[in-house]
Amino acid sequence: MKHQLVLSALVTAVAGGSAALAGTNGFYVPNFRGQSGTTAGYWESFTVGIGAPGNKANFGNDATTTLTQTADGAIVVGSGNIYNQPNASAFVLSYSGSGPLGTVVLQTRTSGTELDYGSVSLNYGSGILSANRTELDRAIFGAPGQGFSVSSAWQWDLSALNVSSFTIDFKAAGPSLSFDSATLDTQVVPEPQTWALAGLGLGALGLIQWRRSRR
Repeated sequence: MKHQLVLSALVTAVAGGSAALAGTNGFYVPNFRGQSGTTAGYWESFTVGIGAPGNKANFGNDATTTLTQTADGAIVVGSGNIYNQPNASAFVLSYSGSGPLGTVVLQTRTSGTELDYGSVSLNYGSGILSANRTELDRAIFGAPGQGFSVSSAWQWDLSALNVSSFTIDFKAAGPSLSFDSATLDTQVVPEPQTWALAGLGLGALGLIQWRRSRR
């Protein structure tokens, strides 16, 4: 419940495609999305079921991140989902940027078999970070016994690590997972000069308010 409240606090009202995609999948909109130094990628329809070249985002301003499914047996079905009936799917999401990162948010939606939630990890160089999962939405999928459609979110804070590239690895809990969609949001840590300019601006504002109070 605590994690759900934290994520709820991050939701902001936006217009256009971001809001529509968030509502469709039960996803939320991080409060930094759209700001300078951020990227957002939306995977809504896949074209590659196994291996290279993987799948680039269908929407958003993230043109480099790739989501790849690596387990044998997977196919892309008519809905654009990656479905693996004989085996447990395994995924790797690869990001590479130009500056040190702050917050990273991954959201996924699956149907049928669920993800192995304990397998989700962010890997950078020699470091590995897990994160608490927040369940955003759950609905019955198909007939009783066929599983659920589930939306989940994970968030990492990389601001103290000087990381500009990473992979996120995760896998299915078993065969017959249908991978429906995902979003990845990243935020670059502002450079020191940006903080300095922000500090000067706040200082000037404080001086103006002080002078007004003295009149």
